[in-house]
Amino acid sequence: MPIMKEPDFKKHIASKQFSNLYFIDGEEKMLVGMYTDTLIKKLMGSELPEFNFHTFDNESDVSDVSVACDVMPFMSDKNCVKVVDLDIDALSSDDLESYISIAKNVPDTTVLILSMITKVNEKPAKKYKKLRDVFEKNGVVADLSRRSDISLEKTVCKWANECGSKISPINASVLIKTCTKDLNILHSEVEKLCAYAGENEITVEMIEKLVAKNLQARIYDLFDFVIAQNFDKAMQTIDILFYQREEPVSIVIALSTAYVDMYRARIATENAIPMKVFADELSYKNRAWVLEKMARQSKRISTVALRQSIDALLELNERMVSVTLNARTEIEKLISRLILIARGDDNV
Repeated sequence: MPIMKEPDFKKHIASKQFSNLYFIDGEEKMLVGMYTDTLIKKLMGSELPEFNFHTFDNESDVSDVSVACDVMPFMSDKNCVKVVDLDIDALSSDDLESYISIAKNVPDTTVLILSMITKVNEKPAKKYKKLRDVFEKNGVVADLSRRSDISLEKTVCKWANECGSKISPINASVLIKTCTKDLNILHSEVEKLCAYAGENEITVEMIEKLVAKNLQARIYDLFDFVIAQNFDKAMQTIDILFYQREEPVSIVIALSTAYVDMYRARIATENAIPMKVFADELSYKNRAWVLEKMARQSKRISTVALRQSIDALLELNERMVSVTLNARTEIEKLISRLILIARGDDNV
């Protein structure tokens, strides 16, 4: 069966045409947990039966999982076995083969669920793929990825309403760009904003005041301050980034990306290429708004200054990965240099 994304997996659960095998994973861990719980409730009811529901984790012995899968249902139609956050790539060869055997021979009366509720598999290796392929061939694999921006905005608005507050789709978009697309973090931030706003509408000012910005949002703030030649604000932002323990190399790379975005926006503007078309050609997808923002700001700095700035960033990045430096000092010196470049100082 093909790997299911959220819409198809949601329909599958609603259809109640259940499989005996489920492998639930994906980068959006809140959805992994939510759909795992929804599936189990649909299978077993809201009150889980003591004798027919078994939960295991990465520390559990595979033999115990095997025994649980062979349990016959008692006063229930199904026997359900859930294994949470199994570190598949760390399994011994024997344990991996045992899990494969269990999956291939699971009884018709048992539903086996492997759910990666917190386990992140950024670069799954051979063992992970081998076991997942068995589930895909004999059951259902659900890959629950990040929701689209529009879907996230609707979700944020819904959460705010449930908490007795409200937020406009535009301000929900601001929150997402400021914070993150991770649903767990977003939900926490919405609850915090609602507690502050009460029955009032959540405003941009509240978001600016209460929400912890992600690295990308902070970097674009830093970029704005550099382009505006606001040394004090730029250094305050550096203070915050180091307080949040952001990796120095990540700061330089993210700032380089902002400058490259503006350089690309400059190219599109000078060649009369519609920004949306240019964004599509460069596969910006849901980051197309960045080029549009940069195009508006690009009048504040010359093309020569942009090139000089990118060269300065690349130079520091190369030194940071090749020799030991005082990262804080080097980044502060870089910011000072970038402000001088933006100012058009001939001595840079």
